[in-house]
Amino acid sequence: MRSWVKWGLPVSVVVLLAGAGGGAVLADGLYRGPTRSVSTTKFESTDEVVAMNSPGGVAYTQGAAQHPDQQSVMLLLDNHFRSINDRDYDLWKSTVVESKWDELPEAKWRDAYGSTTDLDMKVHRIDPGPDGSLLAMLTFRSHQDVEAAPPDMPYRCLEWNLVYPMVVIDSGRSLRLDTSKLPNSALRAACQE
Repeated sequence: MRSWVKWGLPVSVVVLLAGAGGGAVLADGLYRGPTRSVSTTKFESTDEVVAMNSPGGVAYTQGAAQHPDQQSVMLLLDNHFRSINDRDYDLWKSTVVESKWDELPEAKWRDAYGSTTDLDMKVHRIDPGPDGSLLAMLTFRSHQDVEAAPPDMPYRCLEWNLVYPMVVIDSGRSLRLDTSKLPNSALRAACQE
């Protein structure tokens, strides 16, 4: 009996610890999934062919173009990108929730967007969001002065992959962007020229 305790117990403990460690490594690999680099992450869509372009130059995949609220989304996004490209603060205000006006009063907005031009906008999907809102998954490029770029991405050209949450502000199905609804919903990288 004494020899089993002397050799069997330590061997059993080692086997149990090895099994637990192996299980933890296996579970980590199974549940965490593949790691992605911010510079290579793109929205995955089986429907990347452009089905239509809006008057404002925003492209829509087939699935996004067929969404029942696509016309409202198109009006909002056309005005939003045009407001930035044309430096039209009042038009920009009509595309975002009022809390954004306080966050970006006109002088601060002009500093942030004064050199920005957005292009190659493409809506990949439009999905339902919480409380009757919508989520538009899109990509675009922004060109700006290096000083106006995000501090952690000081480049003249950035590729954006993001989700724009859109909330209904009246019974007429008028939409506004509410970027505070989904913090950290944007992936960005220097343009691959």
